[in-house]
Amino acid sequence: MSISLKTMTFDEDVLSILREIHWKDDGLLGVLEQQLDRKLYLKTNKALEALGGKWNRKAAGHVFREDPRFLIPGLLESGELVVERDGFFETPAEIVAKMINRVKPEGKILEPSAGLGAIANNLGVPHAQVSCVERNEQRARILRQNGYRVHCGDFLEYDGKNFNTCFMNPPFKGGQDIEHVRHAYDLLRDGGAMVSIMSEGPFFRGDKKAIAFREWLEKVGGQSETLPRGAFKESGTMANTRIVVIRKQTRHRKWEDKADVNLT
Repeated sequence: MSISLKTMTFDEDVLSILREIHWKDDGLLGVLEQQLDRKLYLKTNKALEALGGKWNRKAAGHVFREDPRFLIPGLLESGELVVERDGFFETPAEIVAKMINRVKPEGKILEPSAGLGAIANNLGVPHAQVSCVERNEQRARILRQNGYRVHCGDFLEYDGKNFNTCFMNPPFKGGQDIEHVRHAYDLLRDGGAMVSIMSEGPFFRGDKKAIAFREWLEKVGGQSETLPRGAFKESGTMANTRIVVIRKQTRHRKWEDKADVNLT
């Protein structure tokens, strides 16, 4: 998975608000102590989201998966925050339900690019049954805290084997979804099944990579279904997406290839 860094710069009016934010629950809830006009609120919200927060109406503040306060001093001093851009968009629960409807979670389960566990958390199986791969160290740490087996690293370099089922929402940029789907297929045992979210690009582009993928998908008996427009809107993207299902056929070697056959 390719990761790029983005430097975000914030004005002094936003920094002054961040200096006054009230932190609760060991830094997992940040509450603004004053009413802001819409323009200032949107700028402040952008900073809090960059720190990993998400507005929660019930909590009346921004909820964080991990305490972000160690990032605040550097941000206040420089007015800048460096964030990773790695194509991470959480899978909505409604989409996870569709995935489970296509493939039943069973046996040894793999979730590549697991993020914060939006898919794994909804599979309805013991967490120890799921092996997650996540490159982002902060997200990998959260997954471990939630009881998952986690490999922190590039999924394309992951060499786990013999998974019964796989559920995934890979990054899309640069055709990474093609590479991730094909690699996940290789990690399935014969008779295993996988379901993946993919972008629309591989299904209409005319480049060699996309054409080869479509030919491969047909060869292995894969099927795809277009998701409604805006399926990932709540996660921050309007990318057009599909659900792809592949069931890996059991291989039967020809009798001529069997080592124990005596041809004499």
